[in-house]
Amino acid sequence: MKKNPIQIVAVIAGLIFFCGTTVAVADPGHEIRLGRQALTQEHPDLALSYFRKARNEINRHPEKYHDDQLAALSGLGYAALWVGNSHEAENAYSKGITIAHSPEDQKTMRVGLARALINLGRPREAYDILKPVRSMGTDPQLQSAIASALLSWDTIARKHLDLAAPHGVYPGPQWQAQLFRQTSDFVYYPLHDRINVGYQYSSDSDHNINQIYQAGVTIPGVGLGDNRLSPTMWYGGFRQTQINDNNGSSGVSNGQIGISTVEGGWSAPINTNWNYSILGGVSTARNWTFGRLDGQLNYQPSDSWGLNLSFDQQPIRTVAAVENKILVNTVSLGGFGRLRNIGTVGAAYFHQAFSDGNQRDGVVVRVTPEFYSFSSLPISLGVQGYFRAYASGTPLQLPLYQANGEPVVNTLGKQIYASAYFSPHYYREALGYIIYVQKFSPYTVMRLYAGYGDQTIDGVTTPIADFYGTITGIVSTHLQFSLTGGYSQIASAYGGGSGYHRSYVGANLTIPF
Repeated sequence: MKKNPIQIVAVIAGLIFFCGTTVAVADPGHEIRLGRQALTQEHPDLALSYFRKARNEINRHPEKYHDDQLAALSGLGYAALWVGNSHEAENAYSKGITIAHSPEDQKTMRVGLARALINLGRPREAYDILKPVRSMGTDPQLQSAIASALLSWDTIARKHLDLAAPHGVYPGPQWQAQLFRQTSDFVYYPLHDRINVGYQYSSDSDHNINQIYQAGVTIPGVGLGDNRLSPTMWYGGFRQTQINDNNGSSGVSNGQIGISTVEGGWSAPINTNWNYSILGGVSTARNWTFGRLDGQLNYQPSDSWGLNLSFDQQPIRTVAAVENKILVNTVSLGGFGRLRNIGTVGAAYFHQAFSDGNQRDGVVVRVTPEFYSFSSLPISLGVQGYFRAYASGTPLQLPLYQANGEPVVNTLGKQIYASAYFSPHYYREALGYIIYVQKFSPYTVMRLYAGYGDQTIDGVTTPIADFYGTITGIVSTHLQFSLTGGYSQIASAYGGGSGYHRSYVGANLTIPF
């Protein structure tokens, strides 16, 4: 059948339109322009889809679209960071660094990669990545300040902040100016004298109640460490612990006892890989005076692994244990390793020597896969596997008394004895946690944990649950805070077994002056 001229023209026009549309869709330059327009209009999810299309087309024809590759990767990384996809941003910027030739392009890629690495919990790597471009303006200086602040290199962080904004006002976009102010607040605290006050409360199903009141002063200065990284933090304070046993089974007539402690110490970096802290004090409880000590030595040469050695000497916070002058000395050696984009494994061995002659050896293992982050929301979800096991000897056995002071006896009329603290011969617990993390700013973070599993105490296995949360952050330039709280069925030094549970809350405030 013959077609008239009008039909022929229509068919040709349709083919031209179709081909033109196909070329437009396949043209990465067109997708890049649409992506930039979406970013200008604050539609990062739409922009991300355009930059992905451009990247995919370039990967199919790398020689044909070589000149568009850097622009596609830069836009992809920026949009991915905007929606919270730091892994995708890391991949885009890492590839961009390998093909960026001009100094300005190198700066763009390295600053973007540093932002992604900081979000992924790798500040050491972020700081190193910025070294070649650190002197090229305010952006690399600001990201260097954030990374060094997260590494507790406080003197270094202040130096980068001063270079980023010599006059105290950041000369950049509003979101970067706000980030500069938040970073300044975060760095401000450790570089100024400050008052620390805190309160902790806990109670359990065995009617053991602990209350701890704490006040102290931290003064940054010089000391045994590399003060070019951070000042030596000198601390002095007072701690009052009140222990109550409302069950009346402690063997102490009034069921309560107080511990007063004067303490002091310091912490400092040795170099970029090593840091340590020492805290010691003298405590009194009725007619008992004893020393307290807490020391830590940390080695972390990279974001990928680290080691920790710690020692502490503390009383066991039960009325019966304090009345019988029982201290516990704990030595722990552990470390962690991170598999990139997979997760982190941490493990520690600990040995405890009790002053009543009891000995304990145990291990703790944590396995934490990488968290999942939601697009456009400062929220992450993760899981964690937790395992703890130990073997103990036999603790000191004490006579039990009723609330009226009468001894507790068995059916044969013989006095019943029990330990001053919970210490089975064999103990094991295994839990799986769901973790919710929300960042209100880079330095104000809430973490919520919900754990379920079981524990085995001398061969008897029971289900357990563990719920707790923390919020740490900055309210203003005059207040830093930390809040904790939880409910747990896990055995502790205070008690354990089927039906045991413990609740606790705590608050700490830091006020610079």
